[in-house]
Amino acid sequence: MQSQLENVLERNSQPAYTLMNYITALLLCAIPAFLPVLFAVIVPRLRMERRTRALLALHPGAEQTSLYLKLHSTFAWEKQREIDSKIAEMQPLGWTFLRATEANPLHTIRSWGGGLTLYFIRIRM
Repeated sequence: MQSQLENVLERNSQPAYTLMNYITALLLCAIPAFLPVLFAVIVPRLRMERRTRALLALHPGAEQTSLYLKLHSTFAWEKQREIDSKIAEMQPLGWTFLRATEANPLHTIRSWGGGLTLYFIRIRM
């Protein structure tokens, strides 16, 4: 009887899976999954903001404008093509691309591909 009780106590003393084990496993999976998002989305946005601030600091009195660009495609590479063509269309008119932000949802609600607000500055020489 005593040996059976010792066997039961010995089996029950093995470490069980606890909440800390699940949290550790979750973090070990979540951190590598977050790294591509960090380098694909956040770092380019930070670069864009730095470039914007530098251009505005360099030309404080520059004329500024913004326009809404309705995107027609749902694919990222075609959206990028639409954005690049609009920027190229504005360059001969003397506008320098500043940044792009997500447009107001009230503008994009009827658009299949969404929309962006593009910001430009014109530098007078």
